[in-house]
Amino acid sequence: MNPQPKIIYKIGDRVRIKTGPFSAFTGRIEGINQSKFMLKVAIDIFGRVTPIKITFWDAEKLQFEPPNSIHNQEN
Repeated sequence: MNPQPKIIYKIGDRVRIKTGPFSAFTGRIEGINQSKFMLKVAIDIFGRVTPIKITFWDAEKLQFEPPNSIHNQEN
């Protein structure tokens, strides 16, 4: 039995795929199956959005800083 994932995913979250043929692709979560620990992620392949299914453990949630937070500060 797999351990419970520590990260909570929500529809619309951006994730990076860590394993498999789509590793290093990023996409947006379109569906979540909590009981099977599966995510449906839309990724862009050759200019076409394609949904794929991956486990919670195959995804890394991306965190973004708001624009102008670090690089454009005035002294």
